[in-house]
Amino acid sequence: MLHVPTLFAILGPLFLVLGIVRCVRAGGFHPQGRTWLLLGGIFSAVALWLHFTP
Repeated sequence: MLHVPTLFAILGPLFLVLGIVRCVRAGGFHPQGRTWLLLGGIFSAVALWLHFTP
């Protein structure tokens, strides 16, 4: 089983990449692309917080 900070560290950038791909395909900031970007940002921020908080 994956450690939670590791899982978030994997999912955050994955969601960011999915959001970028969706926005590029749509030719702009498509609502689904923005949602993926938002989730990626949140997951990445939580992953950083979990890794650097004692």
